Amino acid sequence: MISFNDIKKLFSYNLEGKSCIEIEFLVKGEPIYQSCWMGKMPDRENKEKEVYWYGLVPDASEAYDYDNFRDFSTASVFHGKSLKETWEKIEILSIDGCDPKERLLAYCTH
Repeated sequence: MISFNDIKKLFSYNLEGKSCIEIEFLVKGEPIYQSCWMGKMPDRENKEKEVYWYGLVPDASEAYDYDNFRDFSTASVFHGKSLKETWEKIEILSIDGCDPKERLLAYCTH
């Protein structure tokens, strides 16, 4: 299992205004949250800023953007609970379309 500290390190990776991080995940025991995405990308208007985002349901009715990891990880987006509070139920399926543990190493060793 990937720890919350590991995901925090991943999200601290400097995108240098040109790349993005996309994480596919599900929340165990929550039928509505079985095909979710979260990530970080350069802001469209100011490439020096970064946007942290969620796409929690396929119809985009639960899509959220934040300008920092603290707000992103503490926002109550999962039935009144935050990512941090829900972490034990999160199962990471892929990071950038790759094996989560392998990709995590690539981000966290730089």
